[in-house]
This record gives sequence, C-alpha cells and structure tokens, in this order.
Amino acid sequence: MRGLYLHIPFCRTRCHYCNFVTTAAPSPILRERFFEALSAEIKYARNRQGPLSFDTLYLGGGTPSSLSIPELRRLVERVQTVFPFSDGYEFTCEFNPGDGAGAKLRALQEIGVNRISLGCQSFRDELLQRLGRRHTARDITETVAKIRQAGITNISFDLMLRLPGQTVEDFRDSVRQCVELEAAQVSLYDLEIHEGTPFGKLQKEGKLNLPGEEDHARMYESAIEMLTNANYKHYEISNFAKPGLASRHNLIYWNNQEYLGLGPGAFTYLNGIRSQWAPGLVRYLEKCEARDWKNDTEDKLSEEEKETETLVTGLRLCGGVAPVSFPKIYSVLRDRLKALCEEGLMERSGENIRLTTRGKFLSEDVFTFLIQR
Repeated sequence: MRGLYLHIPFCRTRCHYCNFVTTAAPSPILRERFFEALSAEIKYARNRQGPLSFDTLYLGGGTPSSLSIPELRRLVERVQTVFPFSDGYEFTCEFNPGDGAGAKLRALQEIGVNRISLGCQSFRDELLQRLGRRHTARDITETVAKIRQAGITNISFDLMLRLPGQTVEDFRDSVRQCVELEAAQVSLYDLEIHEGTPFGKLQKEGKLNLPGEEDHARMYESAIEMLTNANYKHYEISNFAKPGLASRHNLIYWNNQEYLGLGPGAFTYLNGIRSQWAPGLVRYLEKCEARDWKNDTEDKLSEEEKETETLVTGLRLCGGVAPVSFPKIYSVLRDRLKALCEEGLMERSGENIRLTTRGKFLSEDVFTFLIQR
C-alpha cells in the first residue's frame, strides 16, 4: 500500500488552537501562486520518483472544502493525469460542516471522492464557538445529509476532547450523535495547546479552563464503551470504524508504509527516507518559484530506526505487534515490554503484544519509555 497526501493551506478563518500550516482568507493572487507552485511540485515529484502508483489519495489541510469547484477540479485533474491509482482506491477529502451546497459535494463525487472526513469537533455550539469554529451542530447534521445526497456514504467524523469548559456529558452527547448519524468512522483528537495560538496565550495567562485528568480519562473510556456497543471496531488508539470502513490512508501511516506528501508542511516517506521539502507556505512558494527542489529536512533511516518506527506505529493499532518481528531491537525491548505488562499498560494476545485500555490512554508515555536511549 502507498498513499498520496496533498496539503491545502487555506482556511476561511483560523481556529483558536490551530498550529497547522494554514493561512486565513487567502487573496486570489496567493491562491493562484499556490496552485502554480503545487503543479510544479507535482511535475517534479513525478520526474524524480518515477511512475509511482497509489492506493489512497487524501486532500488535507487547512480546509480543502474551502476551495471552489474549479479549483478542486483543477487540482485533482493535475494529480490524476500525472500519477496512476489502483482500482477502487480510497479518495478522502477533509470537509468543514457548512462549507458547501450540494453542488460542491456533487462535484467532489464526480472527481472521484468516495470518503469525507468531517471536522465536527463537537455537537455543543458553545464549545464550537470557544474553539473559534465557524459551524454549528445544526450545520453538521445538514452537511451529513447533503454529503449522502451527493452519493458519498463513507463519512468519518472528527471529535475533540479535553476542550475548555467541556464536561464528560458534553462529550458523551457528541459521541451519541455520531452514532445516531451513522458515522462510518469516529476519530478522536485530544486538544493540544501550542505557543503562538490564542489558546496558547490564554494558557500562559492562566485563563484556560481544561478538564482534569480524571474527566479526560472518563471521556476516552466513554467513547470506547459507547462506540464498541454500537458495533464500531476500536482498531486504533483514537479511531473506531464500522466493519470494513477503517481509513485505508491512515492505516498506511500506522503500518509504516510508504507515502508521498505534497504541499507546504507535508512529509514524505519513500525508500527508507523521511523528508520534508518546505515547512511553511512562504518558503514553499519561494522554493517552487525558484525551482529549488532540495529537501529542507531529510533522514535516511537505519534498519534499527525502521524497526523502532514500525513498532511504535504498529502499537497504535489495537491488534498490536509481534515482538519477534523486530529482531534488531528486540533484545533491548524485552525487559521494557515485560515491565509495561507488569504495570498493566500492555498485555499478551497470542503471539502479539498490545496496549491495554489504560495503556492506550497513556500511550505517549508508553512509547517514550519504549524508545528511550
């Protein structure tokens, strides 16, 4: 499996927590510069990498749904002309509730989009306003109906937890509505606070009221309980899907398989090399226009590093990994895995070892312990 990711750095407004490579309300001139730059990067990638074929295509951002229909058609036509895709490939587009009438969604379906990742975040209007989101809970339900009317039935819902002022019941209500709206997948995201964002400033001033660790854990446990009871498979730490509808694109990341990332801030992993061509929009445009194709960062992974990354990404999957599949690092890991099992953070499942529910909640600590030097 191999995936292609395209980063669209445009949004109508910028959320209070956002630390992604985005710019709000871009001018027509900036938009045109970006599309010309991306077209040049696509051409270069084809010439450098050869006729790579892909099994998934993912439009992320930013807000791809903020693009006009002509811009969407132009972008996808360029990509599909240059790169071959496997039969039945998964084509995902991130979409904000309220971002388009039926015409835009029908256009997405016509150009091949067969999966929508919907940025719901919450079904509580007061929480959405606090996040700086433009949509309401009503926009979510209306957009879901329009997506299905356009002929796209695979809809993944994003939900955030640990929001300022959020209660456990707030979060449970959002999960409940995902189930009632028959989401194909539900993806959970912990709120992260970054310097330079409005939330970062509020936290520095001591004005950001976040749920405590106990409520945070109860939110996560509630999602597991409610979604598994509704016949969703808990297939990755933060992802739940109906049978056969797990995100194929994200599984490429979690199985540490190859992907090509195009656009500002995007990462690529091909031939054992992880690289980023340009970390921000300004530098991206300057490099494309100068035809400077040298990566800003590039790391060739050793065999040990490949095994370590495959271990960590694989442990995100609820089936876990087989320790014997990592012969170069297993001797170092053996005692650490044993200690994690004794702490109740990991458990054996046949030949595999996997995270427990508590281990999933504390996964970042688990991974840090595993890969420490």
